[in-house]
Amino acid sequence: MRVHRFGATAVVTGWLVVGGQGPTDVIIVGAGPTGLMLANQLVRRGVCARIIDRHAGPARESRALGVQARTLEIYSHLGIADQAVALGKRADGAVLWAQGRRAARVPLGDIGRDVSPYPYLLVLGQDDNERLLGEALRAQGMAVEWNTELVGLAQDTDDVTATLKNPGGTRSEVTVPWLAGCDGARSSVRELSGIAFEGAPYQHVFFVADVQMTGSMVPDVLNVYLWRSGFHLLFPMRGTDHWRIVGILPPHLRGRDDVTFEETIPSLRQEAGTELSFQACNWYSTYRIHHRRAAKFHDRRCFLLGDAAHIHSPVGGQGMNTGLQDAYNLAWKLALVVSGRAGAALVHSYEDERLPVANHLLKRTDRLFSLVVSDSRLAGFVRTRVMPTIMGLALRTAVVQRIVFRTISQTGIRYRASPLSEGLAGLPEDGPRAGDRFPWLRLKFAPSGP
Repeated sequence: MRVHRFGATAVVTGWLVVGGQGPTDVIIVGAGPTGLMLANQLVRRGVCARIIDRHAGPARESRALGVQARTLEIYSHLGIADQAVALGKRADGAVLWAQGRRAARVPLGDIGRDVSPYPYLLVLGQDDNERLLGEALRAQGMAVEWNTELVGLAQDTDDVTATLKNPGGTRSEVTVPWLAGCDGARSSVRELSGIAFEGAPYQHVFFVADVQMTGSMVPDVLNVYLWRSGFHLLFPMRGTDHWRIVGILPPHLRGRDDVTFEETIPSLRQEAGTELSFQACNWYSTYRIHHRRAAKFHDRRCFLLGDAAHIHSPVGGQGMNTGLQDAYNLAWKLALVVSGRAGAALVHSYEDERLPVANHLLKRTDRLFSLVVSDSRLAGFVRTRVMPTIMGLALRTAVVQRIVFRTISQTGIRYRASPLSEGLAGLPEDGPRAGDRFPWLRLKFAPSGP
C-alpha cells in the first residue's frame, strides 16, 4: 500500500478548486465512480482539479453493485468505508447451485478474516457508491460540473487544451497540464485522442432485475445458479426478501428488444426451483456487454481509467472496483508530479502497472464467461456437472481458499514487474516483495505502566 498525503486544504474559488493558490492542474472527464475517486484522491493531496460530466446529474440506476475488500480498504482512507458498509448488504460468501442442487460454497468471511478487515463482498449499487464519493468530494470543497461536455482536445509537449461545451451551449477552451478520461465505454477522451478500443461485443444479452422474492436462495450470500444454457446471479440486497438478479436471456428470447421480466421467470424457476415466488419487480433492464481494452492507457498528457480503458464481463464483480483502483494508482503519482516532488516520468508507471492488471482480468473473465454461457452440450455438461464437483472439492483446501479470496477481493494484485519495484536480496521467500500490497496486520499494544 503506497499512501502519500499532502497538507494543503482545498477551497473553492468560482469553478476553480485549489489547494493553496494556482491554476487548475488536472481536468477529470466523467463523474462516475472512477472520476469521483480520482477527484477525491487528488484534492485530498492538495492538487487543483476540475471534474466535469456531460450528464445533468448522477445516475439513478446501476448495474454494478459489488464492492470488493480492496475497494473498501481504499474507502477507509477517505473516511467512507463505515458509511458504505452501513448502506450496503454484506455477502459473507457465495453458494454455487447446479441443476437445482447446492454444489459448493465459498466462505469469504472465514477465509479472508486474516487478509483484510473487510472479508466479504459488499452489495452496494453504483449509484450509492457515487453518492458517497460525491458527498466526500463536496466535503473537501469541490463539486461536479454537470452539463459540461468535452468536445475537443489538443495536446502539446507540456499541456493539453480541452474544448468544453458549457451548460448554456457556449464553448470555452481550457489549457491544463493533465487530463484524465474517466468517461466510460464511449469515452470522448479516448476517441478524441485516437486510441483504439480493441475487442468485440459478446453475442449474449444480459438482463438485470431488482425484485422482491422468496425461494430456495441461501440468505446473506451470493447465489450462483448454473444451468445448461447459462447462469443466474442472485445478490442479496438490503430489505426483506430483496434481491438483484443478473443473468443472460435464454436462447428462445434472444434477438428481441422487448423482452419483459415475466418472460424470464420460467427459466429462473426451471433452475432455482418452482417454489420461487415474486412479489414485485422494481426495475428491469436488458443490455449487451463488450470485452475491450484501450491500446494504451497513457498518451502524453492524457490518461484513460475505468471503463474508458477496459470493459469486460460482469462475471466476478471486478469492473467498478478495477476502475476505482485505476484512479487510486494514478492519483498519488500525479500529486507528486504536480507538486514538483517527482519528475513527469513517474506517471508512466500508471500504464506499466494497470495495463497488465486489465489484460489479466480480461483473459480471466473471458475464459470464465465463455464457460458459463456456451451453448455447446459439452460446455453445458462441464458447467453443471464437472465444474461444481471440482470446485466443491478444491474449496475444502486452505491454499485454494486463499487464492480464491485474494482473486475475488483484489487484495492479491501486485506490481512486482513495475519499474518502481526494486527488491532487496536475502528476504524470506514467503515474505512480501516490492510491489505487493502491504499485509493487513492486527496490532496489539501493551498496556502502559511499569
